Amino acid sequence: MLLSINIPEHELVVNFIQNSLPQAPQLFCIAHYPNGAIHVQTGEGEHTENEIDSILNFITKGTSGWYSLSETPFSAMQQIGQTSLEMELDRDYLFIKGISTTNCTLHLLIQLKPYGITKEKYLLAGQKKQFEVSIKGFITSLLTLIHADRTILMNIAKGALISKNELHETKAQLLQQNQNYETAIKQFIQLIINKLQDKYRISIHMSQDFIESLKHYNQPFEDLEENLEKHIQIELNLALLQDETEITLTQHHLTSLKNSTAINSNNAENELQLGRHEKTYKLLDRYETAASLAYQKGIAIIGKNIGLHCIPAVTNASITDALNKQSKKIYDLFDKYPKKWPIIRTEFRSIANIVEKENLRRRETA
Repeated sequence: MLLSINIPEHELVVNFIQNSLPQAPQLFCIAHYPNGAIHVQTGEGEHTENEIDSILNFITKGTSGWYSLSETPFSAMQQIGQTSLEMELDRDYLFIKGISTTNCTLHLLIQLKPYGITKEKYLLAGQKKQFEVSIKGFITSLLTLIHADRTILMNIAKGALISKNELHETKAQLLQQNQNYETAIKQFIQLIINKLQDKYRISIHMSQDFIESLKHYNQPFEDLEENLEKHIQIELNLALLQDETEITLTQHHLTSLKNSTAINSNNAENELQLGRHEKTYKLLDRYETAASLAYQKGIAIIGKNIGLHCIPAVTNASITDALNKQSKKIYDLFDKYPKKWPIIRTEFRSIANIVEKENLRRRETA
């Protein structure tokens, strides 16, 4: 449904008079536009049988007052042989000329008849004068309200447009800031990579998921170079074994090794008096951190891969030797801390074998 301010004024005026004046059986609302166009609206809709020249002549030369239909452009019949009194009584069309609107000038031609219980056939002079004043006042007030509503709506629309433009501008600024931030981060990372490439003499590339993850990186940037270097040391060990000369960084290389170590070294447990088990405790933490990194890459949790992910890297043989020497303490620590070291406890077969052997030995000696 259209708002009234979106309906042409000549249609609104006709609807208003029809609904307000039962005394008006017929009316014509002539809209004259600055470009010369003329539009006529009646109670039945648009009046298309227009004699443009005669209508233009009528609204130009005519004056406000009362007319018979035959004196207007809307009748082809002429009244002949009437007396002056008869002619005056037949003038029941009120012509109101020159009502200005926002985009055109309106001219009203309204037929008015006695209405209600009166048996009079014609309006009296006093009644005509009253209609002249009242109708023009009503129409002028109606158009004033329409103009005010249109102004309010335009202001609202302008406000909405301004808000929309401001929102669009803000989004564009945020996008630009994000792009600038992304560019700055990539340049910063590239400087680190260039330094590490020179140091380790290996080509280092950034994958797309690594670049995307950089946008959401929330760790301290002062630790980033040290963290990447530790990851690259691990990758370098793997690459050398496979005779590769390139490393591609993925999102898991942004995982903080410092945080991984912290996770595996609970502060409350560090405060415990581990005594002769302290060295073994730290060894298990180290292997768990290395296993976690291998697990993230989908690499098998075996001695060789754990050794390559230790910092610094160690051999599989040294891991086997350390586990054999610390088997009793490992058993004690696993028993004391059942929720610690979940990856190597369940995935690293070498430790599982040691725990099983130590368990069997203790049952036999019990």
